[in-house]
Amino acid sequence: MPGVFVGRSEAELVSALGVPTRVYDQDGRRVLSYDGAGAAQPAVVPSIGLGFGRSSFGWGSATGVGIGTGLTFGSFGGSQPCTTSYEIRDGLVLGATRSGPGCG
Repeated sequence: MPGVFVGRSEAELVSALGVPTRVYDQDGRRVLSYDGAGAAQPAVVPSIGLGFGRSSFGWGSATGVGIGTGLTFGSFGGSQPCTTSYEIRDGLVLGATRSGPGCG
């Protein structure tokens, strides 16, 4: 989505995204950087279950114990940081880059 601002003005970028986290000015170019949380990292969580049971039927009864293992898959790793930087020259957005482990 950062590419949607290429060719637009710096004012439009700031109006849409707000105040940047950092601004760098050097040699006639400006870089506006925005820090944000990226996608949650997938995680695999092992689990162990233990069960007890007793039943009686007719003339007998039984007692049992069961143990099971499993894996849970999901987004339990939390969000990782992602920084999006926009290069500005002559008041126009020339390009955008993303960096960080949460950028995917």
